[in-house]
Amino acid sequence: MRVLDLTMRITPSIRVFPGAPQPSFIPWSMFDSHGYSSEVMFMSTHTGTHVDAPSHFVQGRASIDKIPVSRLVCSSVRIKVKKRAKQLIELQDLVDEQISEGDAVVLATGWEERADKTNYMTENPGLSVQAANYLARKKVNAVGIDGPSIDVGGDESFTAHKILLSCNILVVENLCSLRKIATNRFTLVLSPLKLQGATGSPARVFAIV
Repeated sequence: MRVLDLTMRITPSIRVFPGAPQPSFIPWSMFDSHGYSSEVMFMSTHTGTHVDAPSHFVQGRASIDKIPVSRLVCSSVRIKVKKRAKQLIELQDLVDEQISEGDAVVLATGWEERADKTNYMTENPGLSVQAANYLARKKVNAVGIDGPSIDVGGDESFTAHKILLSCNILVVENLCSLRKIATNRFTLVLSPLKLQGATGSPARVFAIV
């Protein structure tokens, strides 16, 4: 068994979605005065590698703390779909893949290689309407991507988010190191924080091969 970390490191300089705050780690206690060290975090719940709950775009749907733990460990299929800036992941990129009900579909576009570039957050590839509807019909458990959004950069309607989340499909964004997985089939483990009422959470995400 091999365990591979698919999680971005959160730092004060990590790229965040336009308009979101940069993370801050504020020293709270110190060894010299308190006998222990701790810090306070300030950041969006959609920072770095994170999981979107249905409530992120669908009012009245489940928040992140309501996601059953049984959904956080699942069979997964990685689909290699190399894409350029603002290029759509189309239906034909997916139809020949062996996607089963309850799978997590992990889309490896190669965009993670641009995580330090200025256009990482704004020109990313994303799902077309037809591709998102196809995955919804397949009744997958989750859809993950190695970019900042499941929607193509510039889609201010967040079309793919709304299609997937309205069907209770989890969305996992800002995955990394997908190229290190030697097989296209593996077990995906998601570990978002159990934040009451939150629309998402940073998560440690890893593959068990």
